Parts: sequence; structure tokens; C-alpha cells
Amino acid sequence: MFSRPWKRGLAYGAIGGVAGTVLMDIVMVTTFVLAGEPADTFFTMVGEKLGDGAILGLALHNAVGLSGGLVFALLVLGFVPNAIDSRKKGMTFGLAAGVLTIPLGCVPMAIWLGQPILQVVAFSLLPHIVWGLTLGWTMAMGLLGQNARIGKPSITTRSSSGQVD
Repeated sequence: MFSRPWKRGLAYGAIGGVAGTVLMDIVMVTTFVLAGEPADTFFTMVGEKLGDGAILGLALHNAVGLSGGLVFALLVLGFVPNAIDSRKKGMTFGLAAGVLTIPLGCVPMAIWLGQPILQVVAFSLLPHIVWGLTLGWTMAMGLLGQNARIGKPSITTRSSSGQVD
């Protein structure tokens, strides 16, 4: 069904989505603690809205992060194939994805939870940027393979002047 680059891209999208969400959760929990709130405030709000507690909220948040990583991989691989040809480009696409999750996810979440939208957006900005950068970096490292780890370009292209980029 999918070619090898697609399978690899989807796998690293999923891994990046989960890794980014774990780091995002750490940033969120730290921010709540620094603000004098319980560490599990967000997860408890989501879990209680669904009739349970913080564990359900945490599980749902991580499932959404995984799904976001898969959607990111599908969009990048489907609409702009070979666009991630460096770690920098991967992180740029990831940053864009992280920022897009604010209006697409945080604003509806704030409305659903009955929280002030601007307060939620302000609180969510840093964690979502962390998620996006982690996702983009992971996708780039996965797609570029060993060459990305040692700093060598894995894709060689020629510019219109004939020089290797």
C-alpha cells in the first residue's frame, strides 16, 4: 500500500508525535507547578469533562499528539514530498505544525472546557512549539537517516547554475 519512504515517514511521524507530546506534557506540568497550580490541572480538566480523571486526560492528550504526528507525516509526504531535506527544514515544518495546533486544537479545547481563550492560547504557545520542533526534528532525522546524524547532506541537488547545493 505505501512505499518504503512513506512507511518510514509515517513511523517517524508517529514517533515524533509521541516524543513531542511527552516533552510538551513536561513543559505543561512544569508551567502549572511554577504558577502554583496542581501539576495535573489540564489532564484532570479533560478527564473530568469525559467522566473520569487525570489518567484519561493524559491518555487522550498523548493519543492526540500521536495522531497529530501521523497527520503531519501524511501532509508533508503527500503534498510536499522531499521537502524535508535537512534538519532545519524539518524543524521549520514542525514549528509551523506546532503553531497551527493553537487555533485548530487549543481554541476549540478552551471553548469545550469553558476556559478563557486568550489565557489558554498564551499558556499553550510554548508547549505546542516544543511539540512541533520535536516532531519536525524527529521526521528529519528519520527521513534523512545516518547522514543527518553526522552532518552530511543526504540529498544532493543541482541549482540552475549547475552547482551542487
